[in-house]
Amino acid sequence: MGSDGEIRSVETQDLLERICEGDTARAEAVRAGIRAVGAGRADTFSVEFPYRLPDREMRMRLVAAPYRQGAAEGVLLTRTDADQDARVDHQAYKMEALGRLAGGVAHDFANLVTLISGYSDLLLNRASAQDPSRPELEEIRRAAARGAAATAQILDFIRKQVALPGIVQLNALVAEMLKMLRPIIGEHIGLAFTPDPNLGGVKVDFAQMSRVIMNLMLNARDAMPRGGSIGIRTANTQLRADSGHRLPPGRYVMLEVSDTGAGMDRETLSRIFQPFFTTKNGAGTGLGLSTVHRIVEEAGGGIWARSEPGPGTTFTICLPRAGSDREIADPHSSQHAPGRGTETILLAEDEESVRKLLKHLLDASGYQVLEAADGRDALRLFEQHGGSIDLLLTDVIMPGLNGRDLAEKATASKPGLKVIYMSGYADDVLSGAGTLGPGMSFLRKPLKPDVLSAHIREVLDRPAVQ
Repeated sequence: MGSDGEIRSVETQDLLERICEGDTARAEAVRAGIRAVGAGRADTFSVEFPYRLPDREMRMRLVAAPYRQGAAEGVLLTRTDADQDARVDHQAYKMEALGRLAGGVAHDFANLVTLISGYSDLLLNRASAQDPSRPELEEIRRAAARGAAATAQILDFIRKQVALPGIVQLNALVAEMLKMLRPIIGEHIGLAFTPDPNLGGVKVDFAQMSRVIMNLMLNARDAMPRGGSIGIRTANTQLRADSGHRLPPGRYVMLEVSDTGAGMDRETLSRIFQPFFTTKNGAGTGLGLSTVHRIVEEAGGGIWARSEPGPGTTFTICLPRAGSDREIADPHSSQHAPGRGTETILLAEDEESVRKLLKHLLDASGYQVLEAADGRDALRLFEQHGGSIDLLLTDVIMPGLNGRDLAEKATASKPGLKVIYMSGYADDVLSGAGTLGPGMSFLRKPLKPDVLSAHIREVLDRPAVQ
């Protein structure tokens, strides 16, 4: 077919005859569409038509597009199964709708977990070591932590989570996870942790790395229903160019999780990082290890497994070494000193129960709190009290005026105003501009009272940025 769109191929003429089935007006319309593409008057042209096969009738789509390769120019005609295209489009729509639904549910669940975690922490802080209700309260707090991890895993999978990396000490993180997971693992399984005392730091998202460790440990537990042992080891390591791994040579931090379970055969081992693949007979989602694999790779590391039926399984993670112990800070850790102050905070949160909890926590820390039920209410309060407001603490998703638009209007009126966004996932904040502006920071829901308190104090103590 020529660059002018004239149809010169006998094969193309035969195809058009089959498409149009003697309908001369339809044939001329198709030829006109193809000629328009060849002459540059249209980018593409497409038409659907019935197409008979020996055993069935289908719908086919013919697409005409410009073709250029070297000196050759013309129009490329492509035939596709229109019914299959429609099924693919419908499936993509269903997956997109499912992702939106899961994101909304997870966002709401993050608020619920914030309430459970917040009030259980408040009650635990009031309870003495001898209080008979303390074990039950600690169990509630552990359940909230598991809920937070499950919520984050869903958001990770549907890519509604943006990593917020910082320098993390894996020894401290593993020790914290062991405390939380010991009751979940069960007394029938032994736990042994062998940390390298000189371990370097790694640059990862603290919450995502917590989920990596949790997934590996819970998978190890599930592999040993009759009991056994889990061994966790950390070490500094050096990978050479001939190490056999696809990672660049250099300094790495290694995390190894081993179990004495039944092990896996070679075929199972080859599929463990595939999404939706599970060996748990319907009890698992098949998302755990695929999410682990993605988190590790996005942090610049690698993960691999050794296993065979009988001796058990060992997962090894290598992450690039970053910084030294003195540079390490775990911004999501629960081991924060309580922050107190007297500054004025404008709190914007449309979920009333969450807003009441946050106001209670901020009041107890000595802050003056102006509370708003949505973005417009917060903007009204800011217009009345803007001169005395030191910090805007705002949810991102709110009716009427969202948190980002609220912050833009407030900071335009008062340059240098400090802002903390709250949301179930960072994509709410980072979409669009891609980064947080000066004086702005982000707290991921579910919120823990001590983390919130420490973060607010840290932001308020930063030098003002004009």
